[in-house]
Amino acid sequence: MAADFRKTGSTDNQMSRVVSVIAWIACLAGIILILFDIGNLSDRNIYLMTGIGCVVAGIFIFLTGKAFVIARKKEDQENGRS
Repeated sequence: MAADFRKTGSTDNQMSRVVSVIAWIACLAGIILILFDIGNLSDRNIYLMTGIGCVVAGIFIFLTGKAFVIARKKEDQENGRS
């Protein structure tokens, strides 16, 4: 199969770095949006609501990326490719 020919260490590290960078960008964009109009703390403040969504999405992206890396390493260990 095609999965047998992949290099596990380098692709896992590269994927982890890329996902972490995307997550940090989402979190920073969210923080910037929150700080853009922090004076108006209401549910009608589109910058605040979008900023909170970006921060939550960034955390979710980070955790999901780490979970995929852990799952791939566990799969490799079970298949004897450690």
